[in-house]
Amino acid sequence: MMRAMVLLSMMLSLPAAPLFSQTTPEISKELLAEGIYLFRAPSALDIWTATNVVVVVNERDVTVFDSFTRAGTARMVIAEIRKITDKPVRILVNSHWHQDHWSGNNEFLKAWPDLQIIATTGTRDYMKRMPGGFFAGGLARSVANSRAALDSALKTGKLSDGSALTPAARQIQEKDIEETASFESEVRALPRILPSMAFRDTLIFWSGGREFRLMSATGDATASAVMFLPAEKILVTGDVLVAQESGEGPPPWTTNSYAITPWLESLRRMEALDVTTIVPGQGKAFHDKEYLRLTIDLFAGVIDQVHAALERGVVGVDAVIAAVDVDTLGRRYQPNAPLNPNFKQWVAALARRVYQESLDGVAR
Repeated sequence: MMRAMVLLSMMLSLPAAPLFSQTTPEISKELLAEGIYLFRAPSALDIWTATNVVVVVNERDVTVFDSFTRAGTARMVIAEIRKITDKPVRILVNSHWHQDHWSGNNEFLKAWPDLQIIATTGTRDYMKRMPGGFFAGGLARSVANSRAALDSALKTGKLSDGSALTPAARQIQEKDIEETASFESEVRALPRILPSMAFRDTLIFWSGGREFRLMSATGDATASAVMFLPAEKILVTGDVLVAQESGEGPPPWTTNSYAITPWLESLRRMEALDVTTIVPGQGKAFHDKEYLRLTIDLFAGVIDQVHAALERGVVGVDAVIAAVDVDTLGRRYQPNAPLNPNFKQWVAALARRVYQESLDGVAR
């Protein structure tokens, strides 16, 4: 799947494996509590990530958190909502500005024209500045890189990893390029539907007897929103907390900003909440705080080691990154399994952001 350390870099890099499944993938549905559902779109369907959408059926209406990457995927979850209830969706929350979390807004608004879309003021501002071509340009470059790689493989008879270019491998590469190019056109034409309501720090509202608390937080994007249902003890984090699609191992990427200490503070505020179920932006729902606490320890460990290296007089970002003990951090996730091969790159990317944050944005 198209997977990289951060959302933007995943669209600028050459895919390491096919983006598209040979069978038609489906969204999954999990009942979290009475009237509360988690819908997961696998990355084979939504392309970028295995994005999560939470649907809350209230006494007279429905509240939804996030809206997937693609119009077609959004229509799938809309159809699922209509199977569950004939109540209208009144509120849609956008967790942050990354396209895999709000590109389905238009489909929800078409289905329910009285819909209110809510985000933080910061997220809405980011969305205003993002034309459709913002992400499409990265996809176009990915297509160009893939075509160049395939042309090279046709000349040499080998793929970039040294394996043979078999007829089956060529067919997969060609299909990948064709469908990624089609997706690029889809993204470029996508209507950009902005939130109709915004908040800065906290927004509390009720639907019937159910209380919703929206809180601003820092995560994979600044000015993110998380949703807490205090009665049900459910926390929906968007990409303030992310997990592997399988739910195993360390987080699949780091961050687009270098606001790492505020991110750690947001994680710690979430850990202080009385929750029994945590829904990350990607990956399975967790029914305890273990993964959240591991992520807190990981971020704190990288921050502490980068700061210690700088205070010892280590000079240069590469030398500082090299001073971080990756193996000890990684073993916390899977003590009896080999370290995820991408984890060193993951920690290096996070350490680079901490380095930037520590020196007020300097990247040398």
